[in-house]
Amino acid sequence: MDLKGITLVYGRPGTGKTTFAAHIAAERLRRGERVLWVSFYEDKDTLVKNAAALGYDLSKAHIWDAVLVKAEDVFNYVVALATEEGPSLLVMDSISQLQGLDVRGHLTNVMYRALRPTGVDILLTAEEEGADPLSYIADNIIHLVRKVSERGIPTRYMDFEKMRGRPAGFIKAFEIVEGVGLVLLDELKPARRRAGQPLATDTCIDTLLGPLEPGSVTVFVAPATTSYLKFLARTAANISKRGATVLFAARGVDPLRFHAYVERLGGKVVAKRVEVRPDKYWWLTYGLYRAIEEVRPDVLITDWLDVEFSLLGRDLALETFRRNSALLRDAGIPLIVSVSEERGLSAYADNAAVFYEEGGALYARPLKVSSFEASADRCRAEPP
Repeated sequence: MDLKGITLVYGRPGTGKTTFAAHIAAERLRRGERVLWVSFYEDKDTLVKNAAALGYDLSKAHIWDAVLVKAEDVFNYVVALATEEGPSLLVMDSISQLQGLDVRGHLTNVMYRALRPTGVDILLTAEEEGADPLSYIADNIIHLVRKVSERGIPTRYMDFEKMRGRPAGFIKAFEIVEGVGLVLLDELKPARRRAGQPLATDTCIDTLLGPLEPGSVTVFVAPATTSYLKFLARTAANISKRGATVLFAARGVDPLRFHAYVERLGGKVVAKRVEVRPDKYWWLTYGLYRAIEEVRPDVLITDWLDVEFSLLGRDLALETFRRNSALLRDAGIPLIVSVSEERGLSAYADNAAVFYEEGGALYARPLKVSSFEASADRCRAEPP
């Protein structure tokens, strides 16, 4: 987000306005540019400390904590500082703290007469109720929104309401992660897996659904039984024996036990627990992204998405599945997921199969098939 001109970032308390500003400022500092930060509610030491906890280094910024400065004196001093420092970015956080002052009038005068001619980019943060008087002078307007679902799950979005010279009206999901800062979900682009042919699982699934195509999504609707888990482990072992790197993202199954069982079958798997953090909804996508970047798998297998449906609710769980599937499609990594009920997942999948036990044996039948190589209507999912 290389924002030029005057940018207004507004939202309710706790939506991430200061974090957004720190994200932009830290990037400018990394490029060797000068940043002038005027804080109206937070002292310098606290600002630098809080930013560092999020992974942003603001120590080289010129920070003026104008917490106790009279409102009438602020703008004259800002102009003097900007003229002296010659920054490429001026941050004013939060302009709503200037009570009892004609903020719009002062800003108009300062921005257009004193600061715009210098070429400095300006980022203003404001509370929701104080944004309207400032909107007409802004080149870019970004509304930060934090929503809480019926189950108490918070989600964060950026609404790009105005972008000077560019189309606006789009929304981006984001999360704030300790040590990382502001993460835009749309910008998570894992490295693509090496180009290759479809992968066979050497199980009956090959005849039922066909081999695993690069970037394909396969859903297994299966009971949480020992026989199914053994089948899933054998699938992982067989794929790894073909020279593929398999990542097992554990939700409910102990990753160490799964890893040990795959090894007993003569295969290899990287088993990692991917947390479901209700306090940070988008962590599911970011945590998956980090695991993919670390392991660089050729295939991803994950167990019971029931955990996500239970904690997040159907709508948010489906949105997570849709976004994570898209992440893996872009990387060309085949995905196999397990769930006890279909719950609408097959709408986002290329293939889906239902597993069931009959006569003491585990069987599977197709629910959705995209491969022309599929040749069975039912198969026994364990060796005879």
